[in-house]
Amino acid sequence: MDLTTGAGAAPTDLPRSALVGPASNGGAHSNGAPPPVVLGGPRRRRSLGSRRQKIVAAIVILGALGFLVARGLANAMNYYLTANQAVAQRAQLGTSDFRIQGTVQPGVHEVGTTLHFVIASKNVPVDVVSTGSPPQLFRVGMPVVLDGHWQGDVFSSFQIMVQHGSSYVEKPSGKAKSEAQRT
Repeated sequence: MDLTTGAGAAPTDLPRSALVGPASNGGAHSNGAPPPVVLGGPRRRRSLGSRRQKIVAAIVILGALGFLVARGLANAMNYYLTANQAVAQRAQLGTSDFRIQGTVQPGVHEVGTTLHFVIASKNVPVDVVSTGSPPQLFRVGMPVVLDGHWQGDVFSSFQIMVQHGSSYVEKPSGKAKSEAQRT
């Protein structure tokens, strides 16, 4: 910034009393006080970036949001893997958590707070060790979805969810049974 001209303004644009330096009578006013320093007119507000930068930023943000939405939809579509899919993908899944679905096979036994059982899908069995408490509807022959991960050849589960149909048929009451038998 050029103090002799007041922030870049030409010397002719400012009153002679606002100039500082040799052109202003030695830098002193007629009353002996130092002259005020004029910094120029109103300052223009600096823009927050060029238009091109704003467009690039918007594209990056939209791209990131699109990626997150696509990733979320892909995960939602693969809510769980069947037992046979999980066995086939064991190497890729590693020890990451995922959901596995299968039907509970005979041979369920409980040891302390740990439940040992086998699930199967398309005749592919998976040994399961679960530390989560089983739901009331858990039984042999029931399809289940388990949250957990592989620990070697065993699926280690921390949550058991029972799959059930969405239709509910109420048992006929004693009165309805007797009326049905009469007809």
